[in-house]
Amino acid sequence: MTYDDITVGIEGAIATICVNRPEKLNALRDQTADELVAALQSLEQIPEVTVVILTGSGRAFGTGYDLGTVNLDEGCDLHAVLEHHFNPLILALRRSRLLIISRVNGPCAGVSVGIALSCDIVMASQTAYFYEPFAQIALVPDGGNTYFLPTIAGRTRALAAMLLGDKISAEEAMAWGLVWQVHAADMLDAKVQETATRIARLAPNAIKRTKQLVNTACESGLAAQLDLERDYQGELGGSPEMVAAISRFVKGGKGHQ
Repeated sequence: MTYDDITVGIEGAIATICVNRPEKLNALRDQTADELVAALQSLEQIPEVTVVILTGSGRAFGTGYDLGTVNLDEGCDLHAVLEHHFNPLILALRRSRLLIISRVNGPCAGVSVGIALSCDIVMASQTAYFYEPFAQIALVPDGGNTYFLPTIAGRTRALAAMLLGDKISAEEAMAWGLVWQVHAADMLDAKVQETATRIARLAPNAIKRTKQLVNTACESGLAAQLDLERDYQGELGGSPEMVAAISRFVKGGKGHQ
């Protein structure tokens, strides 16, 4: 299968999926989410593949939803965007039999944070940071952010991060439990590959069942929370405040969430 927004490579038991929109700092459009789901589904049909590395090309992991694709004059149906594109992606990542490592090589913002945290192991560069800009553009966090951040980092940290929009450094994210390891930028590739190789040596059913058990213990409310994010985002998606905020955002050359 050919893709426009991502690349997929396979080497033995390890596959790499890379969002390939470096000129947009890997901001995601609806098509990108659909391609990521399709790539996961395709890889799941290859028994030899047990581990996936998910990353972004260039200097960013991903800077959220590509707000440059939003036509503010025609309205913004964010309910549909989440329902049909991004919520299926988050659930696909969590429910996949594949062990997924997010290689956060740089800035990670908005829905891209939810995508990174929906992976099974998060490894980051020292140059990476995590950023929740939603309230700054009159929206609520989505992509599972309101599930993952409070669950992992705690209510107080999550709410402050989401409302204040301060950038969370890789080291701080590791202290919060959002990241497993942080490495120098020039060492990240090797360390991610080393981790993927160690996991790929394990019995496939042991990987799959361990992931299922941990997820079952941790996330019984994820699907319901994604639905609630969708509903609230749909409610706010057409507000005058959001239209004005996104217009300023895009005119400032930051066409992503």
